[in-house]
Amino acid sequence: MTPISLKYTDRTDRAFGLCGMAMALFVYDAEQYIGTLSLDAPADAGITFTPDFFVTSNPNLSVKSVWASSLKHFQLVTAMVLANMLSRTLARRKTNPERDVRRSLVLHLIEEGQHACGLEASEVEALCDNSFNYIQRLLCHPTVNTAVNAMAAELEQQATLSRERILYFLIPLSRL
Repeated sequence: MTPISLKYTDRTDRAFGLCGMAMALFVYDAEQYIGTLSLDAPADAGITFTPDFFVTSNPNLSVKSVWASSLKHFQLVTAMVLANMLSRTLARRKTNPERDVRRSLVLHLIEEGQHACGLEASEVEALCDNSFNYIQRLLCHPTVNTAVNAMAAELEQQATLSRERILYFLIPLSRL
């Protein structure tokens, strides 16, 4: 059995993955968190976020408010992870992701969901299924697919995209 690798295969693969993450933030109404995309940044810094993305909980808030905020943040992270993978497979390769790759991502997200929000495995799986299906439908839409492909091509050519340039590609999606 071949080990599962989630690593980028080349610069084009990374460009599609990063653009998928930006697209996920946009379609989940979290575009205020989009910073920049960079192919030359270290592996964990290809996408930068605005400082608001990292806001820590206010100790004066209720436990319910803190948990709701943590859940929303986890949902965004889940959407970005899945959009990264789906953009690389659907938008770039025009194929569905391998079942083992999807399962591997879900297992990692189950751990994170339990740690970040105290979610049960079944709750994380349901959240992943919903996000996966939504992002998959989006990437099959011609307008979304065209936007992600164009953004990835420019990112690969320029190596870095500013927030303004990212939104240039994504704002037409708000009319869908």
